[in-house]
Amino acid sequence: MRCLFTIVVLSLSLSLDAGTLVLEDVRLVDVESGTVSESGRLGVRDGFIVDADAIADPDVVVSKTGYLIPGLAEMHAHVPPMRVGEQQVHDTLMLYLAHGITTIRGMLGETGHLELRQQLANGEIPGPRLITSGPSFNGNSVSSPSAARAMVRAQAEAGYDLLKLHPGLWPEAFRAIADTADALGIDYSGHISVAVGLDRVLDSNQGTIDHLDGYGQKLVPEDHDLYGTDPGLFAVNLVEGMDESLIPELARGTAEAGIANVPTQSLIENWAVGDIEALMNRDAMRWIPTQTAEQWRARAEQIRQQYPGDAGQRFVDIRRQLIRALHEAGAPILLGADAPQILQVPGDAIHHELEIYVASGLTPAEALATGTVNIARYLDQPVHGCLKPGCVADLVLLEANPLEDIGNTRTIQGVMRAGEWFDRERLNSELEAIAERASGQE
Repeated sequence: MRCLFTIVVLSLSLSLDAGTLVLEDVRLVDVESGTVSESGRLGVRDGFIVDADAIADPDVVVSKTGYLIPGLAEMHAHVPPMRVGEQQVHDTLMLYLAHGITTIRGMLGETGHLELRQQLANGEIPGPRLITSGPSFNGNSVSSPSAARAMVRAQAEAGYDLLKLHPGLWPEAFRAIADTADALGIDYSGHISVAVGLDRVLDSNQGTIDHLDGYGQKLVPEDHDLYGTDPGLFAVNLVEGMDESLIPELARGTAEAGIANVPTQSLIENWAVGDIEALMNRDAMRWIPTQTAEQWRARAEQIRQQYPGDAGQRFVDIRRQLIRALHEAGAPILLGADAPQILQVPGDAIHHELEIYVASGLTPAEALATGTVNIARYLDQPVHGCLKPGCVADLVLLEANPLEDIGNTRTIQGVMRAGEWFDRERLNSELEAIAERASGQE
């Protein structure tokens, strides 16, 4: 007979092969209905959620009052290249996991990430589920339409989950990528190249538009002096010419096209209007090496110069209006923050992104849906992003109700990834070790 342990404080990590676990005295947050269940029990067997009453003699019982949400997904993440060393890669993955992110979509992949994806799936290293793109399609990597078709075939056959689109493509190259990807059944997502434009993308089967790319150009009327001029970074050069009255039509067109958006709005807000000193002094920055942090500061200050006067705030306000309009039109919003990039700390940035969605007009439940059920639907994986029997046991235990305040997604007491339980004590230990390594890097 196996030993039964009851844990009043979370001080246990359950390995993938440990069998059964029951969480006691927890409330389940239903992000679709925006409701919270009565306090009850949730069972886990072999990495899947089951009826707790079906587990007569659980291996482990965790008793801790709290609110359970499905594990969050970060749909525009970056995993460091393997050449930087396993430790940095593993630290980045742990930062995601420790912040309740149990799935990441890596948007700048490499061959090494295919092996990493399998190691994570096997439970050989701790971290979120990895969905990975191959190396990006851009103006430098794609030399011709025929080269684009060959690159699509190669990445599909290599086993990447999706193709990453970057700037610099032109219409013929984009069409070659789209047609070949459609024929092979592989997703293509990411940026919208200026020469391609939003209209061509909406007429394609592109999966996601990331960073709200391409919309800024369409918000400038044809009779405005800025129409057709250099848009700059995410169209910031066009702010003065943007007409917000055009937003609802663009949102409806996106919804009709069935294309989802990954806004990465927190990235832009940090650049455009964030207090750089306050961002640099966040507790989360302790996980970032000093040299990297200073590089981020310098780059953020450089970018800030592209936002004269109140242009930065207007840019943020317009993008927030677009997020709300897309959501209200029925065009899916998928959670993504583009970490680790300038001032975006892996994991921490996702919680900032959620807060922005609520500030943009979504309810806390609707914001949570962007990182759970919306992504499950997008991926056509109904056993993810849910808390019912039969769902993969990816979940986060919170101390406070996130439907009352989206900031409560930060009150993490424990994270489960495919049945493996990471309590607060272990998460803290992992985070302290990452901070120590970061402080030791020049």
